[in-house]
Amino acid sequence: MTSYELAYGKELLSFELPSSVKVQQIEAKPSQPILDIEQAVREAVAHPLGTSPLTKVVKAGDKVVIVVSDVTRLWVRTDVLLPILLDVLNGAGVPDKDISIVTATGDHRLQTLEEHTAICGTKVLARVPIYDHECRADDLVDLGRSSQGTPILVNRRVWEADKVILTGGIAYHLLAGFGGGRKSIAPGVCGYEMIQKNHALSLKDGGPSGLNRNIETGKMEGNPVAEDMLEIALRVGVDFILNVVVNEKKEFVYIAAGELQQAHLAGCRVTEEIFGIEIEEKAELVIVSGGGYPKDIQLYQAIKALDNATYAVKEGGVIILVSECSEGIGSRPFEEFFNHGEVEDMNTQLHADFTMPGFVSLRTASICRKTPVILISSLPEDLVKRVKMIPAQSPAEALQIARQIIGHEPETVYIMPHGGSTFPIVNS
Repeated sequence: MTSYELAYGKELLSFELPSSVKVQQIEAKPSQPILDIEQAVREAVAHPLGTSPLTKVVKAGDKVVIVVSDVTRLWVRTDVLLPILLDVLNGAGVPDKDISIVTATGDHRLQTLEEHTAICGTKVLARVPIYDHECRADDLVDLGRSSQGTPILVNRRVWEADKVILTGGIAYHLLAGFGGGRKSIAPGVCGYEMIQKNHALSLKDGGPSGLNRNIETGKMEGNPVAEDMLEIALRVGVDFILNVVVNEKKEFVYIAAGELQQAHLAGCRVTEEIFGIEIEEKAELVIVSGGGYPKDIQLYQAIKALDNATYAVKEGGVIILVSECSEGIGSRPFEEFFNHGEVEDMNTQLHADFTMPGFVSLRTASICRKTPVILISSLPEDLVKRVKMIPAQSPAEALQIARQIIGHEPETVYIMPHGGSTFPIVNS
C-alpha cells in the first residue's frame, strides 16, 4: 500500500491505496514569484498591453476612479498595488484630490472601516476617499440593456469619472470562466437587477442539468454570462486595468496591465499555464481537498474544488471530497435551496428566481446525480445526505464506499490537494 496525505482543516488525512493503482497528483505548476513588486508594477503600467502607458492615458484635470475588489478577495493584495498606482498617477499630473476609490461589492454588503483598511491600507485611506458600491442605490445610471436583454444600471461615480482604472485578480471561475477584468464592472459596480439577469443567463438554453452547456470553468467564448459581462463593461467604459495572478502562496506571479480585453486575456493565459493541469484521461476515482484551513471551513466554499474535480472523473466514477466544514454549510440559502427537491424542481425554481447560492446548489445536485460524491467532513450525516452527498467518517470508509460503487478497485486515481485552484484539462 502507498499512503497519500490531504489537508483537512488544520490536520492531514492519510489515504492508503494499493501500489498497483495508477495515481497522479494534480498540482499547480511551479511559478516564479515577483520579487520586486513595485518595479514590476511600474514596468507593467509603462509598457501595457493594447493601450498607451498609463501616464499617457490620464492627464492633469482628469477625475480618476480606481475600482478595487471587496473584502472577499483580499488575496488580490490591493493594499500593495494602490500606493504604487497612486504615485504613478501623481507623476502623470493627477493629484490625490482628483482620485477616488470604489469597491466592487456587487450585491455584497457594505464594508466596515476595518475592512476598507484591510483592502487599501491605512496610508492610502489617508490620501484618497473610498466609497462602497451599493447595488440598490437610487442614483445608479441607466444605460439601457445589453444585447442579451440585461438591464445596465451602473454606479454613478464610476460613470461620471473621466478615467476608470480596474484593479483585481485573475483566477478560474465556475460561472464566468475566469474572474478579474470585466467582472470589476459587471457585476462589481452594477445594479442588483443586472447581476440577477446576467447570472440567470447560465440557465439559457439549459442542457440536461438545467445549465447552459457553455457555462464551464475556464471558458469565456460562447459563455453567455462571460460575454454579457464583457459587453456591459465595454459599454460602461474602462480606460485601464491592473490585474494580478497569484500562486498558492498568495505571491504575485504576473501583472496584467493595459486595455481591458487584451490585458485580461493575457492574465487568463498565465492562469491556465500555472493552474490548468493536463491529464491524459479521466479517472475512475478523484480524491479532492479544498486545501485545508481556512479554505475548507464551509461546504459552500468547497464546491469550487468539487466542481473542478468533475473535469477529471470518468462516467460511472466517484469523487471523494475532503472538507472539514468546521463552520458548517456556510450559506443558509445554499442549504435551503435543496428543499426544492430533485434537479428538475431546483431548475424550475432557479428559473423563477435566480440566486447565486441557488445556482451553486443546482450545480452541486447535478454533479451528485451524475457522479456519486462521498464527503469526509464534520457535518452531521443527515445534513450531508440533504445536499445529495454520501457521508463518510474516514478515508478508509470513503474508499470502501467508492469501491462498492465502482464495483472493483479503481485502476486510476487522481488526487487534487488544492482542488479549488487547480483545473484538470484532458489532453485532446
